[in-house]
Amino acid sequence: MTQPIIIEELVTQSQSITWLPWAVQYFFFIGIAACGALFACGLRWRGDAHSARLEHITLIITLTCAITAPLALTADLHQPARVWHFYAYPTPWSWMPWGAVFLPLFTLLLGLWFIAVQYSAQTGKSFAATRWLALFSALAAIGLLIYTGREASIVKARPIWFSYAFPLTMFLSALQTLFALLIFALRQDDVWRRRLGRAQLVSLLALAGTVILWTTGDTVSGNAVRLWLANSASARLYAGAWGTLWLCTTLLAIAVSLRARAPRMLLCGACCAMALAWLIRWSLLIEVQTVPKYNAHLTPYTLPSTTDGLQALIGTFGLWVTLLIMVREALGWLARRKQHG
Repeated sequence: MTQPIIIEELVTQSQSITWLPWAVQYFFFIGIAACGALFACGLRWRGDAHSARLEHITLIITLTCAITAPLALTADLHQPARVWHFYAYPTPWSWMPWGAVFLPLFTLLLGLWFIAVQYSAQTGKSFAATRWLALFSALAAIGLLIYTGREASIVKARPIWFSYAFPLTMFLSALQTLFALLIFALRQDDVWRRRLGRAQLVSLLALAGTVILWTTGDTVSGNAVRLWLANSASARLYAGAWGTLWLCTTLLAIAVSLRARAPRMLLCGACCAMALAWLIRWSLLIEVQTVPKYNAHLTPYTLPSTTDGLQALIGTFGLWVTLLIMVREALGWLARRKQHG
């Protein structure tokens, strides 16, 4: 007697991803801002007169990124009232509310530090408090780096994220981007350009080592990454793009450390560095969300052209460039005013 064939059909509805491209922009800009605060703090406490211009340029990049990042985060929250809820209904056992503490504190301290530096430049007076503003800004930056990395890497339902290599990868990719931007900004300074080129090269090698150890390690996250690469053509495509951008950026960093100074090459290096850091965040934050967790729900994603998609990406980068231009022109106006009495 033939046994009946039982067919069970599982019907499930596709779900939308939780974090949108706004989150990618936040992770991108806040990483550069936090690394910039740490680097500028080291320059301030070093107390070298030759470091003053580098600190000044670093603070401009850091401040503009620190303003852009929270605006992108607020847009990703969708409901402005959620920001207020972090203060009205504190949940210190969660990582998310800590961002509501560190982010405004970091931006405030950074703004005061920037104002103090500009006031000293205009009046010639130095303040001992500036060093402490730099130190507290750096401490807030460390808090931001920990919070930003751990809010994702603590999620066990996403085993690809569930690794200490996740926040370390975010940090190193942002650090090499900061160095690339500073190299382009200081393209006329041979000494600092070569030093920054070597620093970028070290951070790129550390980034490669971290990713290799992450993906080859016998951990839950490492196994999940290898499984994702084995079963997803798009994951392999992103991995190839990572490798290509890393190789291009590394070759350009080597060229810079060996006295290369062509403006187009330095601009290309900055663009490659930014593209690498941004693609890492897009792959880990957006594409990983399309991987099924512990259920059968599908979470497909296609980048829309609306304010939650392509317009968000273009608009955020446009805002950052606009802030750079505004700050630069404002400082130029102040310098001309001081020159003419």
